[in-house]
Amino acid sequence: MNVTIRTDFAATIARMNRLKAGLGDRAIRQAVTRTAEQARTQMSRAIRQEYNITAQLVNQRLQVRRASFASRVTFTAVLLGNPDSGGKNRSMNVVHFLERSVSLAEARRRAKAGTLAQLRFKIKRQGGKQTIEGAFLANKGRTVFAREGKARLPIKPVQTIGVPQMFNARRNRAKVEAWIRVNFPRILADQVRYFLTTVR
Repeated sequence: MNVTIRTDFAATIARMNRLKAGLGDRAIRQAVTRTAEQARTQMSRAIRQEYNITAQLVNQRLQVRRASFASRVTFTAVLLGNPDSGGKNRSMNVVHFLERSVSLAEARRRAKAGTLAQLRFKIKRQGGKQTIEGAFLANKGRTVFAREGKARLPIKPVQTIGVPQMFNARRNRAKVEAWIRVNFPRILADQVRYFLTTVR
């Protein structure tokens, strides 16, 4: 999932390049890359406001590709749903949203109800916890599986949406795109000023 902003700064680039070859290219590229790096923080914040996920987990799945320059400047933020699969698998196992602790009183209540062994998950910050029928932990506690039938096998991992889909919710994407539109001109002006004052 890409967030891309393309815009033509030919006049600015040409004016700076007349002062020193390649100066305009460097300034624009650096401005775009810095915008991407700062937008990454905005993406992480938007996701964590809605989903019960840690900053560390989001950042592991959120990579920024440095800006490239041809006839246009391109800002690209690349979100990998699962770094272990090179981004091919966009979903995440629900183990990341597993309830890790419970009060003694709640444990007693569940034991009395016969539900103490059930795994509980909370994916969104709003709302209650969910249970998944027949879900169990395996792979040394790193993966939640569920049986596909009543027999012991086969089993399958229980997946939910990954970071790209979390970010791609309309309100989350709109927040970040609005931030970019507001802040990119400021970041670009800072970089133009910096490179102009360091011309040798």
